[in-house]
Amino acid sequence: MKESLVILSGWAVDNFVWSPITDFLSQDFQTFIVDWDDVLSLREFKYRVMDLLKEKGINNFSLIGWSLGSLVALDIAKNCSSKLNNLILFSPTARFIQDEESNYSRGWHKRVVERMIDMLIKHPQRTLNNFYGNLFSDSEVKNGYYETFLRDLDKVRKEQGIQSLSLGLEYLIHKDIRKDIKEIDISALLIHGDRDMICPVEAGEYIGDNLRKSKFILLKETGHVPFYTNPDQCYKYIKNYISNKEG
Repeated sequence: MKESLVILSGWAVDNFVWSPITDFLSQDFQTFIVDWDDVLSLREFKYRVMDLLKEKGINNFSLIGWSLGSLVALDIAKNCSSKLNNLILFSPTARFIQDEESNYSRGWHKRVVERMIDMLIKHPQRTLNNFYGNLFSDSEVKNGYYETFLRDLDKVRKEQGIQSLSLGLEYLIHKDIRKDIKEIDISALLIHGDRDMICPVEAGEYIGDNLRKSKFILLKETGHVPFYTNPDQCYKYIKNYISNKEG
């Protein structure tokens, strides 16, 4: 029986974005994708995953977290290290917003995210479109990935709840996993694009510097969704990482 792989998505993006890499990952894993549609509270981000594990009877598993999902993944890893076989983080962050008190500047200013929540309520589609436009590097846009993304999005387009989207941004404002990552006793593979405009490279490097065991990979000319624009390459990194751990 294939090992279970739980994939934690990012903010405001439909599950289709995972299709290119799950085509590869499904060779090795039984995959489950968790998104954040219709979340009703900040605590639900973590417990939606825990409920899935309980419902499916999953006792040992691998975990992929992307962007907002990386925060959830790290939160789960601190309590479930004994059950986790592999931890893979795409475009990760341990704290999405800056913190002047601790001199942490590897993220967005809180006022920017608060303004985004306000704009989301007033002009939801414009806010989402602006966000989607920042997912890709200039090189990826030139290579047609943004247009492909918009076409894929249009095929599955559904009305996203403003409440759950706003809660996602609130989660990004309030969640801070920096102190906890030093206690996570499992190695992690970190994959980050060097042109990421959502989670800066420095945010991923911070995690790599503070985890007990980690491998950090930086992809050139790559934006916030490396598994969508470079699925075969990302799969090879994951495969090699797992093989080396087992070896």
